[in-house]
Amino acid sequence: MQALKKESLTADGLLFVSNEPEPSLGHSDIKIRVAAASICGTDQSIYQITSRPGMRDEMLTHNGGNADRYQPIIVGHEFCGEVVDVGEDVDPELAAVGDYVTSEMHISCGHCQQCRSGQRHICKNIKVKGLHLDGAFAEYVVVPAENIVNLERFGGRDVIPPRLGAFLDALGNAVHTVMEGHVAGNTVAILGCGAQGLMASAVARTLGATRIYVTDYSDPGGSFDAKRLAERFQTARELGADFCFDTNEEAAPGQRRELMERARDEHGGGVDVVLEMSGAESAYNDAGSLVKNGGRILLLGIPSRPLRSFDFGKYAVWKGVTIRGVFGRRMFETWHAMLDLLASEKTGLKARLDRIIRPEAVPLSDFERGFELVRSHEAVKLLLEPGR
Repeated sequence: MQALKKESLTADGLLFVSNEPEPSLGHSDIKIRVAAASICGTDQSIYQITSRPGMRDEMLTHNGGNADRYQPIIVGHEFCGEVVDVGEDVDPELAAVGDYVTSEMHISCGHCQQCRSGQRHICKNIKVKGLHLDGAFAEYVVVPAENIVNLERFGGRDVIPPRLGAFLDALGNAVHTVMEGHVAGNTVAILGCGAQGLMASAVARTLGATRIYVTDYSDPGGSFDAKRLAERFQTARELGADFCFDTNEEAAPGQRRELMERARDEHGGGVDVVLEMSGAESAYNDAGSLVKNGGRILLLGIPSRPLRSFDFGKYAVWKGVTIRGVFGRRMFETWHAMLDLLASEKTGLKARLDRIIRPEAVPLSDFERGFELVRSHEAVKLLLEPGR
């Protein structure tokens, strides 16, 4: 089968399409023919590994921490497809051959304290397919049956078409973050206008946020310049944002000041909930400035390196703020909430999200073009099609 592998962790790029044997099926596994897969921020970080030392270290955790011992793996973890085989010990109620499915790609151990207390998403022994184990940028992928999410139960392809089913993993991150923020009836600031920030805008609007502020930082010399950011902000407004601000004072003088003034004018002297979706150090400090006393800050974005400065006394202790990290999706609470939201036409969430999916899918063999379209912000969510 055709598969996309990461060759080395010592330099950027170094992804290659290889001809691999189809993955073998265990007694408790399900084998899926991948219909579509989606490029996400994690995949970009793997592709541009030298600028993300934390990602490199994470990929090495299962190789003894030694880059020389790294064994190339198939990357990718956002996908959907069709069941082609099931292990002999798999309960037929979970899935059958021909079912349209996706999967939770975080593989938990099942026996640590976190797993046994309903927190499998933060299992201390967790392994992630596409990061530690072979993933879904391939014609076939095998997953544990207990991780399967059977989309037939939520209307199948008619309700959740593959162009949407291919990135439910990523959408689940946004849904988890927004739900942890308890945004209904509250004002919300979403920091970062990438895929996660845009999806969070749509979900926060769907779940009843009263006002939504979206921010990002334009880079005049980079791919996310003022023009491209303005286009993203327009998309954010279409998805549900009320106000959008470029926090680069040089490129957009006065916008950051207006943002802070509007936040201070909110009842309580700040926004109720801040969702940090970018991982940018400046955004962490903006989060502390924007949140009201007693408010909540939810952190999904992963900084590329340890933060050099964040005034916990000023922004957390003295304000009495709750700060919480968010990882992955609750297994499987988030999945069911997300799929119910998508299946209900009344929410309008599916129509909103359709705006961020690039119409043209890219063959897996042309992955470099796909990665460049995402890196340059010409595409928010882009689908790869294995076998093409």
